[in-house]
Amino acid sequence: MTDNIIQFNTARIKRMSNNDKRMHPRMERDDRLFTQVVLAADDPELVGATLSCTAVNMSVGGIQFRTNKSVPVGTLLDLWVDVSSRPGKFFLAGEVRWSRPTAEADENGAELHFIGVQLKSGAATDIMDWRDFHATAYAH
Repeated sequence: MTDNIIQFNTARIKRMSNNDKRMHPRMERDDRLFTQVVLAADDPELVGATLSCTAVNMSVGGIQFRTNKSVPVGTLLDLWVDVSSRPGKFFLAGEVRWSRPTAEADENGAELHFIGVQLKSGAATDIMDWRDFHATAYAH
């Protein structure tokens, strides 16, 4: 007789394909965040733009979010992340590693995009608090 119990750790490992470059487990989220473009070599007109976004998932090392603006790979961002389960905001910095359309539009008809950001360490950021937050979240 076969057992119908699925071991979650095994399922998680099977789900991650060989070309999945994730280094850390993800938390599915829908928290608000704002990003400001610091440097965009492929689209200099974006520099200084502030984008309202919705998180899709987060980890110690990165954030995937949805926004109504395409952001080129290599763009440097400042991010203010408001995690609903915690008071205050995290101020973080990161680099866009990938960007793709979602095949959806916002309430104004603008095409939505998924953006993947790798977080960077920085003295003026909350990266250490971010790491502590994730270490505590995964401990439960």
